[in-house]
Amino acid sequence: MAEVRRRAVLGGMAGAAALAAVPLRAQAAEGVRARRLTVEHVADPLGIDVGAPRFSWQLAASGTGRAQSAYRLVVASRPEKLGAPDVWDSRKVRSGEQTAQVYAGPPLRSRTRYHWAVEVWDEAGRPGQAGAAWFETAMLADGDWSADWIGTGAVLTPPVRVLPPRQFTAVPLDAGHTLGQTFRADGPHTGFTVLLKVDGTARCVMSLRQDGPQGTVVAEKVLDGLTGDRYGQAHGRLDFPQPLEPGAYYLELSAGQGNLGWYGLSYDAYPEGTAHVDGVPQTGDRWLCGIPPAPPADPLLRDEFDLPAPVASARLYLAGLGHATAWVNGGRVGDGELSPPATDFDVRSLYTTHDVTALLHQGRNALGIALGRGFFSTRAADTDGSDRARWIAEPRVKAQLEVRLTDGRAVTVTTSPDWLLTEGPTTSDGVYAGESYDARRARALVGWSSPGFDTTGWRPATRVDGPGGRLEAYAGEPVRAGGVIRPKNVTRHGDTWLYDFGVLLSGWTTFTAQLPEGATIRLLHSEKLGASGRIETQTPGGLENAMVDGRFQLDEYTATGTTETWRPSFTYKGFRYVEVTGAPGRLDLAAVPLHNDVADTMDIKVEHPVLQWIADAFHQTALNGLRGQLEPSAMYSKLGWTSSTYRAAQPLLYQFGVAAVMGKWLDDVRLGQAPDGEIPLISPMGTVAGGGLLTPSSTGVYPFLVRRYWLAYGDRTVPEKHYEPVKRYVGWLLGKLDDDIADDVFGDWYPPRPGDTPGPPEGNKLVGTAYVIRTLRDAIALAELLGDTAQVAAWSGRADGITRRFNEVFLDGDTYRTEIPTAYRQTSNAVPLAFGLVPAGRVRAVAARLAAEVEATRHLDTGALGVGALPYALSDHGRADLAHLVLGQRDYPSYGYLRDLGATTFWESWEADSRGRNDPTISSPVSWLVERVVGVEPLEPGWARFRVAPTPVLPSASAALDTVRGRVEVSWRRDGGTLALDVRVPVNAVAEVVLPNGARRLGSGHHHLTSPVG
Repeated sequence: MAEVRRRAVLGGMAGAAALAAVPLRAQAAEGVRARRLTVEHVADPLGIDVGAPRFSWQLAASGTGRAQSAYRLVVASRPEKLGAPDVWDSRKVRSGEQTAQVYAGPPLRSRTRYHWAVEVWDEAGRPGQAGAAWFETAMLADGDWSADWIGTGAVLTPPVRVLPPRQFTAVPLDAGHTLGQTFRADGPHTGFTVLLKVDGTARCVMSLRQDGPQGTVVAEKVLDGLTGDRYGQAHGRLDFPQPLEPGAYYLELSAGQGNLGWYGLSYDAYPEGTAHVDGVPQTGDRWLCGIPPAPPADPLLRDEFDLPAPVASARLYLAGLGHATAWVNGGRVGDGELSPPATDFDVRSLYTTHDVTALLHQGRNALGIALGRGFFSTRAADTDGSDRARWIAEPRVKAQLEVRLTDGRAVTVTTSPDWLLTEGPTTSDGVYAGESYDARRARALVGWSSPGFDTTGWRPATRVDGPGGRLEAYAGEPVRAGGVIRPKNVTRHGDTWLYDFGVLLSGWTTFTAQLPEGATIRLLHSEKLGASGRIETQTPGGLENAMVDGRFQLDEYTATGTTETWRPSFTYKGFRYVEVTGAPGRLDLAAVPLHNDVADTMDIKVEHPVLQWIADAFHQTALNGLRGQLEPSAMYSKLGWTSSTYRAAQPLLYQFGVAAVMGKWLDDVRLGQAPDGEIPLISPMGTVAGGGLLTPSSTGVYPFLVRRYWLAYGDRTVPEKHYEPVKRYVGWLLGKLDDDIADDVFGDWYPPRPGDTPGPPEGNKLVGTAYVIRTLRDAIALAELLGDTAQVAAWSGRADGITRRFNEVFLDGDTYRTEIPTAYRQTSNAVPLAFGLVPAGRVRAVAARLAAEVEATRHLDTGALGVGALPYALSDHGRADLAHLVLGQRDYPSYGYLRDLGATTFWESWEADSRGRNDPTISSPVSWLVERVVGVEPLEPGWARFRVAPTPVLPSASAALDTVRGRVEVSWRRDGGTLALDVRVPVNAVAEVVLPNGARRLGSGHHHLTSPVG
């Protein structure tokens, strides 16, 4: 729908590009210079919806000891008005602050470009050179939207899933007996699956009856040759030639032969049915999932409109769920992928803003939008229940195009039922399943986003409900495609080609080929190869393949018969290897990484091959997971787990510029919090457990990251926003303690040589309680910042009391012992030492006990929590040599062991047969590399003051960090008995340097120091 109206100015699209600098005053020759200006932690953001944006800048100056003594912020409607600002003037503010300074002027207008500048004064009060930039608002109020949500209007019923994700046990199917499950199917199904436990080879009959055990048999199949995978899991599936109608059913296993069982729960978890044995109801339920009919192809939507004059400026505001890509007059809008980022869609959804001025022209124009499913609309059934989330619905879009013409008139084009819609060439997409594409359909749709396209067969779009919650602008770094990666090795196995890209990445593959018309090629992606030397798709619904129907990380492309180039649009995979079938020969196949286009803010070098691999592997692991949150694995878990994010949070703040991305994620956590204070284990797209999931080693990331974000970026608004939710969380957490002890659900996850589960043998109470204390300390720091003295006192008292209780329960002489008698593990002493929980009189003995064990074994014996604590516990208590030794080992278990296995990323565990090959859970030692090996860490928010204290065990080490104040560089080298240190301090910062020959305080500039070293 297009509306033409005349007005003098369409908010904010007026104005020239940002100027490099605006001299508000005469510049002193030796003055400081403002540079690298950001708003909301983004340079020149296009489309923000905050009423009080945050301004930040860096400083440059020659000489040493340079600083800022004052600043002045101005905001104007046009760049030429910055000298006499017509919107806001902060006046001169005597302050050294230069990050996240908040706008305090009159209300901003929606859809308006503003120009701003900052003037600075140096340490002597001399004026410097101002820097200038711009920002543009989007929709500041719900009433700014005039567009409708539109889509196909189709309503699909989710398939049956009897049980949620749990730890299941198998009930044996004994000879001469039957096992069954009643259930209700609310929609059509094409099949049902069960998850079985098989030892050796087994056989049974799988039957489906109407209503119950005595009902009419609808379908039946012999499951012959059942063989368990390495976990003992197998899959039974019953398909129907025609979709089964809704109704009540009973699925039964009978005539069992061999050692066979049906997984389930021993308690009732499913309200619409129950487990049976020999046709008799039992307490509990069985693992059973339905396979729904294929959903419609992903839709294309379009509209045409006229522009009666040349275009001065134009903005497209686009909210497409699950994902959307727009075209104007056949030209693609932007280069972002998988947009918008995922959220709890019924709480908030995100939209993006695009400058489309260059794509429009006077006369007839067309706007086309392609929608993908993403997590909002996925219909590919998986064991996590992604397809059953509370918001699941068919794809939909809300878009508003605002155009200002050169004659002053404005045209608004909005999504409405006047738009036309059809099914596009992406015939299916599932977040874990992969994507199918029919190029023959695409050929018939050539020109669909250009004016004059023949829309015969298209139909009107339907006005649909929005997802619920708030619609918010996302102006952070989009997901973009990275550089193309070519395969390192290609081998042929019959009609299948196996491509090895030499590095594990997350993204997609692309190819150019001439294929026969109608030929379908299949591209199967995987992080690893099986014992056969090929990709082995594991048991559907099992631990290594969450897809109920078995389709996992598989793309399909059906060709037109011409030379074609293709890549997916709406899905991505975690992979190093790709198998291609259906191609007549070797494809010109390449891999393309996809992640938030964040700045790389750390370059660390340590003169040790394994320790350097740790830094490099973290870089790749974390980058593979950045898509609006930090995902552990693009193959197995495209979700924001609090546990892995906790382990990686501080290294992430060093390695990448994630202020916008992690600010978004902190808001996801806040908005997902329950009224009683509990926060989800997964955020977004997780649910709270109703108090039944106590894991401070995971959910404690919330206060930890709020505090660390403040320290990294100097942004006080983040603690201010999150403090009350943090208080609620801490209150909830303290209410769950049992006599001041916390039994963490996960504990020191994945220690070496795990047993039946990845949990540690010694139990989880020691580390759980330690993380409660750490959480309290993080919360206390936030309360101190915000002046909540009463809460500081209350929490400090609780922290002291829990610490005393911790030592009463666990400390035995020089060893911390857990509630489960077991062999001593390093984590038990390392965590209390690293967290500062050991009584002063016992520190030396506890540290010596840990050092003696490490010296004796020369290997780590830690899982996800202990591996981060161990090097600090050793280094900070006089044994940095052992910390280097244990982390630098090359045989099992160690980082060097993974490196020598060919790993380019951190794995899920220390084992050679680790399921996941990309997981940031063992990332914590990267912080130790920065803070102890190189020896640099922030002491005050925004790196206003930082410490330099190298631990010169290695021959040399260095790190360059791009902080909010500018570049911090620390480089040292041992030369015989002398340590040579170079430090670069950014303007307006101070370094506290600690060397063997003393401490000193350094202002900005480059400094070269030496010290004798033993």
